Amino acid sequence: MAGWSCLVTGAGGFLGQRIVHLLAEEKELQEIRALDKVFRPEQREEFSKLQSKTNLMMVEGDILDEQCLKRACQGISVVIHTASVIDVMNVLHRETIMNVNLKGTQLLLEACAQASVPIFIYTSTIEVAGPNSYREIIQNGHEEEHLESRWSAPYPYSKKLAEKAVLAANGWALKNG
Repeated sequence: MAGWSCLVTGAGGFLGQRIVHLLAEEKELQEIRALDKVFRPEQREEFSKLQSKTNLMMVEGDILDEQCLKRACQGISVVIHTASVIDVMNVLHRETIMNVNLKGTQLLLEACAQASVPIFIYTSTIEVAGPNSYREIIQNGHEEEHLESRWSAPYPYSKKLAEKAVLAANGWALKNG
């Protein structure tokens, strides 16, 4: 894909940073937009080193800010959505996790449709597949297969609902065709 551009949400996180570094090696990539709520000074420094390889723009903004998402998606060929809130200490409110992980994904999907972004890559978690009562390894599973799962924590539940939103958006009509 010659002259393509990519938006990476959650670019300041563990996975997002790694994806930005890998994208910087792509020869035909014209631009990387790295979106996160805040970039730490060491992240800014690390990303500035990548400027010699590709046009990398850091965008500080909230995944719940519709206008920020609309601007970030303009002229983009691919969105890689890694932004999420993970609560390993169980201290965040359920509403915060659901807002960022589900509502943020829904808002980003809408912004992508309005900006006619043709490719959307969503990162989820293995936790959406369990826990379950059958305790068997899932082999050759797919999105249409409905397996019983129960989650006591809001993180995997929010990611499962976000996965469903992404799958439902597959095939949406884009603004420009």
